[in-house]
Amino acid sequence: MRRRHLLAATGTLGGAIGSAVVAPSSAQPKPVFLEYSQEQLDKAYDQSFWAPQMAELEAGDGTKSAEVRRRMPPRTERYGGSETNLVDIFTPPGAKDVPVVVFIHGGAWTRNSRLDASFPAPALVGRGAAYLAPDFGSLNTIRLPEMIENCRLALEWTVRNAASFGGDPRRVYLAGHSSGAHLAGCVLITEWTKRGLPADAIKGALLMSGMYDLYPVRLSSRSKFLHITPEEEAAASPMRHLDKVACPIAITSADEDSPEFKRQSSVFADALQGMGRLASRTVAFNANHFQEDDRLGQPDSEISKALFSLMGV
Repeated sequence: MRRRHLLAATGTLGGAIGSAVVAPSSAQPKPVFLEYSQEQLDKAYDQSFWAPQMAELEAGDGTKSAEVRRRMPPRTERYGGSETNLVDIFTPPGAKDVPVVVFIHGGAWTRNSRLDASFPAPALVGRGAAYLAPDFGSLNTIRLPEMIENCRLALEWTVRNAASFGGDPRRVYLAGHSSGAHLAGCVLITEWTKRGLPADAIKGALLMSGMYDLYPVRLSSRSKFLHITPEEEAAASPMRHLDKVACPIAITSADEDSPEFKRQSSVFADALQGMGRLASRTVAFNANHFQEDDRLGQPDSEISKALFSLMGV
């Protein structure tokens, strides 16, 4: 099993692993994945190592989101049966048949909520689009397959109810950052016709520094909170279900991100390009993992421009 995944992980680490985590060659431990020792792999998935100001930056998203909610209060709806299946909806004044963006927030599947994900709304609404941010639970209370299903339910509800808030059900787009990009990737490989929706229910997606194969993630220290079976790992790895991707995808990464998040983005983008599904590939310069998604709230940033280009707005 391990050999199969090692061969499947295209690309090499090259210079991706910083000198801070590479042991001297004379004392190099046995690799556990590609060229990584266990310590190196753990650090490659530990964002606090690469962004020491992680807590401050995440708190900043919450502060900016609270201000957005004060200035432009969203409409909040329930998209599923659980009391936590809530989605915030921000729309332009007098919205009618406007494109829709559903944003899946990050936080290592354990942190943040829709209340921390309002900050991109002004940039999207200002461009004439509706912006939706759902809650979908966390690994603190539910398991990953249920989180994925909640995200699918949120997208399905959006398509079915877009007209009720002035959105165009034929122009629904998806976006996600970090673990949210992973969840969005899982939404992208949904067989929508089995749920009564068109196969192209999602017209495009912006995935920012996500994880698209959970095999190396499960080998890392994240296995302490990511408790899934090998079968669940396979089902929740978009890289292994490329045949189900039915729309163009824009991939972004940050130049100061961890080596594994950059590698995963690069490998997934290469695969999408090979099958004609890569819309664009963008690098946010002078940005770490937590500064990348902040640029989605900046209407003239390279990240926002990638999304606007994908949407044709």
